[in-house]
Amino acid sequence: MARPEKEAEEKKEKPKKEKKSQKERPKSRKKHAKVQVWKLYEAKDSLKRRNEPCPRCGAGTFLAVYKNRKYCGKCHWAQIQNI
Repeated sequence: MARPEKEAEEKKEKPKKEKKSQKERPKSRKKHAKVQVWKLYEAKDSLKRRNEPCPRCGAGTFLAVYKNRKYCGKCHWAQIQNI
């Protein structure tokens, strides 16, 4: 009866895998999403800009609107609104 126990113990023992270094591990990268230009303009009779332009950068750059501030991603200008 000792034989089946020894066989079970031998099957449980597996060689341990070596850990990979940080450089060898695969990296997951999220690709940058493109700006959806059609969301920034209203097209009825003529084109109308939906968002406010940046005062530093000019008419080509829009301000992102958050709960309590407006922010330019290009020049990092911010205007904080008091609620």
